[in-house]
Amino acid sequence: MKKNLIYLVLICAVIANIYLIFCWEPQSKVAVQPKDSKEVVSYSKSVYKLEKGKILEKLSSNDKKDFEKIIKKLSTFDIGKIKEYYQDFNDEEGVISIFKLLRRRLTIEDYERIHEISASFLDFNSIEKKIKNN
Repeated sequence: MKKNLIYLVLICAVIANIYLIFCWEPQSKVAVQPKDSKEVVSYSKSVYKLEKGKILEKLSSNDKKDFEKIIKKLSTFDIGKIKEYYQDFNDEEGVISIFKLLRRRLTIEDYERIHEISASFLDFNSIEKKIKNN
């Protein structure tokens, strides 16, 4: 008798587990929450007049030579920081940080030459306003 009772309980347990695994659905399903997007939408005008990747292609050879000559005056740490700022997700903040660093590290003549070269592909009115505000 004891043996039959144990078999009956085991069969009920197996049947209950099979039902729970394959058939049972809870009445109140948890609603799946959509993930919040972390994209930043910018409604302001871009700082770049050209696409970022095509800037060096559009520069003349004299401008490239002057640009390289001036950049060689900077330390490797400063050049690394400029590359980091250039690859920054927020283009405007990156460009502002680059020109703040250039203003601190270069002579006035070199900074003005970089400003002249960059004027063909950057909107300096908004950049100068942001630099003065910070």
